[in-house]
Amino acid sequence: MKKLFLRFNYTDERGFILNVPSLKNGEHLTLGFDNKRKEFNIHFTDDNINEPGAKRREFIFVMSAFRFFLFLKRFEVFYNQSIINLVLSSKVNLGKLKKHKLIVNTFVTSEGAEDKLIHKRKNGKHWKFRENFDWGLIANNFKYLEESDLNSDKVLMAYKYNKGHLSHQGFIFNFEHLKGVYFIQIKRFNRFAKNMAIAMYYYLNTYPTEETLPFRQLMYERLKHPYLNKQEEKRLQS
Repeated sequence: MKKLFLRFNYTDERGFILNVPSLKNGEHLTLGFDNKRKEFNIHFTDDNINEPGAKRREFIFVMSAFRFFLFLKRFEVFYNQSIINLVLSSKVNLGKLKKHKLIVNTFVTSEGAEDKLIHKRKNGKHWKFRENFDWGLIANNFKYLEESDLNSDKVLMAYKYNKGHLSHQGFIFNFEHLKGVYFIQIKRFNRFAKNMAIAMYYYLNTYPTEETLPFRQLMYERLKHPYLNKQEEKRLQS
């Protein structure tokens, strides 16, 4: 966790860049929008390569600004409807949650928690976990859910303790305008996220380009969904 970082940057000349570490040592993933070329891209950068002129970046996704924002606009309608259906079908009675002895953490939603946990510098463009952070503040603030924990417009992560293990069960929220307590089980949320990824894959594969092929291949390998037929598999491999 101490090695995890986020770097944001924006200039009128170069555009927007977000850097995050990848799973490989000495490599980071970049999401960027190039103002000069008017295109959105995702690429890996090998920080171990320092030779002048050597190839350090491996692009897996490149799309023009017009196509990218068109994709976002079309996807937004489907996403909004899906998330609304997920939320409204998750209304629950507080007593039922307490009966199942769900556990929440009061530190992560407390005032000032972000500043205690994350060190921000360069005008908020670089985020990193504080090396001297007292992780006991998180460990010591797990408690059984009570009505007083359901502050308006805050999302709580719910856990359950069983046989020495603390497992994530889902998300609890009590938004004032929805007038009720809602609990999205982690299984339902994961299914929702996978369905969104499948929808994204189908859209990109409907309008295929060579510049998005590595990303589509990566999505296919991660999803392995039965709805993706053999014909589409051959199409990706060609």
